[in-house]
Amino acid sequence: MLMDIREKIRGWLAYVIVGLISIPFMLWGVGEYMGGGSDPTVAEVDGEEITARELDRAFAERRAQLIAESDEQLTAEMFEEMGLKRQVLDEIINERLLVSFIREQGYVVPDDRVAAVIRGISAFHADGGFDRETYERRLAQQGMSVEQFENDVRRDQLFNTLDRALIGSAFVTDPEVRQLVALRDQSREVGLIRIDREQVAESLPEPDEADLRAYHEEHAETFERPEQVRLAYIEITPERLAASQDISEAALASAYEDYKARQEGEEAKRVRHILIQLPDDADAADVDAARESLEQARATIVSGEASFAEKAAELSDDTSSRDEGGDLGRVREGDIAESFDQALASLGEGEISEPVRTRFGWHLIEVYDVEEAAVPPLEEVRGELLEDLRQDAAERAYYDAAEELASVSYEQPDSLVPASEAIGLPIEQSGWVSRDSGDGIGQHAGVRDAAFDEGVLEERFNSQLIEIGSSHGVVVRVEDYREAQPLPFEEVEAQVREQWERDAIDEAMGEMAESMRAALDDGSDPSQVVADEPAADWVEAGWYQRGESDEQMPVEALQAAFGMTPPASDAVASAVTTLRNGDRVVLRLSGVRAGEPTELDAEARQLMARQLEANQSDRLIATFMRSLRAEADVNIRERAID
Repeated sequence: MLMDIREKIRGWLAYVIVGLISIPFMLWGVGEYMGGGSDPTVAEVDGEEITARELDRAFAERRAQLIAESDEQLTAEMFEEMGLKRQVLDEIINERLLVSFIREQGYVVPDDRVAAVIRGISAFHADGGFDRETYERRLAQQGMSVEQFENDVRRDQLFNTLDRALIGSAFVTDPEVRQLVALRDQSREVGLIRIDREQVAESLPEPDEADLRAYHEEHAETFERPEQVRLAYIEITPERLAASQDISEAALASAYEDYKARQEGEEAKRVRHILIQLPDDADAADVDAARESLEQARATIVSGEASFAEKAAELSDDTSSRDEGGDLGRVREGDIAESFDQALASLGEGEISEPVRTRFGWHLIEVYDVEEAAVPPLEEVRGELLEDLRQDAAERAYYDAAEELASVSYEQPDSLVPASEAIGLPIEQSGWVSRDSGDGIGQHAGVRDAAFDEGVLEERFNSQLIEIGSSHGVVVRVEDYREAQPLPFEEVEAQVREQWERDAIDEAMGEMAESMRAALDDGSDPSQVVADEPAADWVEAGWYQRGESDEQMPVEALQAAFGMTPPASDAVASAVTTLRNGDRVVLRLSGVRAGEPTELDAEARQLMARQLEANQSDRLIATFMRSLRAEADVNIRERAID
């Protein structure tokens, strides 16, 4: 297969395909992760090793990227459920294969092109142009050599150029666009019977004690205390390493000079403000009225008819400062909001701003005093600077310390004492931890999985280093174990009742839904099917497109409707699905209409064509990568990944 592909993509097109494939895999360089020592191997690609340290660093970098880009809090368990570490390993493997392919084909980027790109990076400029000293210093700060960085730039330039070329070369026919429009804009005639879970629950008889005891006996494995372990563990983070970091007086003195340089020349402004608050859903009239009110107040203050303090007492919605004349005291950049900072930066002593909008509402700002920031002596900030320096040193030391923890705990698997002494961190004790839950260190799924690993549980060996967060690892060993034990009915009666009721409701709803579905399939009138059932309602059929869910047609029901096989002409199709709130739905699909390509304008057609081109490129990339993997000798050590 790979030979066939290579024959078909000779020349510039081969460059292009390799480039597009490589973009997702080139977010970091390979060379910076290569190290010696006892770093275990997690995979081999044609005899070339990928080490645990390389994988861990790439994983940490990807994880940090996702955390920075996400609007929600991401946990170690989420990353584990995503299989993120395995994804990162696959990307490293693919990168190795692509680099090898490029070398075989003799692809190069000229040195002058690499130099031009680097000279154009503003971070390396000083006095208006590229500065070699600045360039080398910035790379050193990132722990990267000039050679590594230039190799990365060379690869990126090759891949970016080829990526653009492939996108520009994709070809999509008009029939393909029409086919996609017909599918994308398809509409379906769907009605549904909705079975209300709460009403079904109310209609069921209450179980007696005999029912519950019988259910408890039948499901005894559900109502038991699970097998559990107690763990000894060493937890490593930069914060835990910070206390042991030695900071020299020279380093402290240098940090103080940097601190003085940041502080000197800074202005501290004392500020008053008047705030008219606005709700998030304020309409344009309210917004304009608040602004005009502050404009009038400003005119009154500037003319001398009233003082700022008087207008603050009269107008301001800031109850914490209103009675103090709107006084906020000293305000520094970032204290309130970006637009507030921008207005404040332009004001001198005694000046009043125009109305300024922030997320809180409209502000009128007055600077009534400006003072130079006083730089405290070294002794006053010694503790703060030492804490920062120790934290910085600990973050730099983390990977070496984590590697030593992993190495020593592996080489001496019968005790955590040698590892504790090697890195200067204590051995701690957990509470009881099961396979599914635990407190403290046991709340992490990776810890629980490791604790019940055969070698850790049965042989009582130390675990491998478990990554449970960014720069956060732990090694555990089992100190105590207790088997699963059935719990008596009296102790779990409430849980038994809850589970019995849940199962009874699900069974009743399932039987009702299947009975109604069978009636619809037999051609019965839907309104008659629900006539004698108070818990069920018929929602008349309507035409829907994808994404047109509403109160009558919940999104889960609409998704299920578009997943159904269209019925034959003059027939209907049915299906059963469950809504997010637990209600059961019986769907009745009675018609399908294809989307109409003639309704697309030229711009929409072009957008559709670009989408198809991207899909074609993705399929080609996937085929190419499968071929590379098939011909390569790739060996993944699964146990070493976890």
